[in-house]
Amino acid sequence: MENKDIRKSNLAFLLDEHKKIAGNTNASFADKLGVSPSQLTQVSGEKSTRNIGDKLARKFEAALGLPNGWLDLVHDVTPIASCSDSLTFVGQVRKGLVRVVGEAILGVDGAIEMTEERDGWLKIYSDDPDAFGLRVKGDSMWPRIKSGEYVLIEPNTKVFPGDEVFVRTVEGHNMIKVLGYDRDGEYQFTS
Repeated sequence: MENKDIRKSNLAFLLDEHKKIAGNTNASFADKLGVSPSQLTQVSGEKSTRNIGDKLARKFEAALGLPNGWLDLVHDVTPIASCSDSLTFVGQVRKGLVRVVGEAILGVDGAIEMTEERDGWLKIYSDDPDAFGLRVKGDSMWPRIKSGEYVLIEPNTKVFPGDEVFVRTVEGHNMIKVLGYDRDGEYQFTS
């Protein structure tokens, strides 16, 4: 799904949630966003004629009290009331082993020092035949990644904004970062 589609989907969800409250309309939502109803119609709905640009997305997020970049991320938008407390399993849990190839010592500047030595196996399934595991030491990614945990690196897996990624720079520095966005070969990473 492209970023423009993600933004429209998220805006449609927010509009639907707004209209669930008695008396709320498209016009009241547009007013809340600080735009005219016609401008809201141009960027929302199936027959919209314009995309939501970066500037407008940030304006909407600020008006709604959402974090910067919220409209750009895919969210699980299942209403809590419709969630069930029971689990249903479809098929069997897949078994797998992924080799641990070493240790990653996380530094304060975001770079990691890797020691590559065969260090056992992780009991986890991965579709990626080139997947490998690293034991992490250091707290530069805390609380997302804690010292002593293992991370699974899947080099051939498609990544999305919000995913943790293993990055190797052209200078040879290794880092574990959170992908902010990937647009036309330009990347944004956060810690």
